[in-house]
Amino acid sequence: MTISLLRKSNNDIEEIKEVRKIVFNNELKIPESYLFDEYDNTCEQFLIKNNEITVGALRLRKENSAVKLERMAILSEFRKMSFGIKAINEVKKYCITKSESKIILDSIHDIRDFYKKCGFTEIGSVFERVGLPHIRMEMSI
Repeated sequence: MTISLLRKSNNDIEEIKEVRKIVFNNELKIPESYLFDEYDNTCEQFLIKNNEITVGALRLRKENSAVKLERMAILSEFRKMSFGIKAINEVKKYCITKSESKIILDSIHDIRDFYKKCGFTEIGSVFERVGLPHIRMEMSI
């Protein structure tokens, strides 16, 4: 198993959009209108690959003094196989090459334990976004 992040240009994200639709719209019932925003034009977009097979997608963007990990989605047939943890490790490596020292994210509350296993800690209070409770999390790298 070789997990890698394949950076895509912001005008070539159709496969990333499809992953988001499957995970966030089809599975979590988040309206499609919430899946894409103005940051899709300026952030760094990645497919999560296992060799040549797409297992998920994510995006990174600078927010103040941290990198914000957003829209991370692992396709259901690849969950519980360590792809998510390996993808987070690749994100950490990538951020280190960019001289970044902190990653933040807003986790769906029910998924926060996954991010804790990856080294993130909860900060702040639970808040609602897209009809689901979320919690801000961070990790120093």
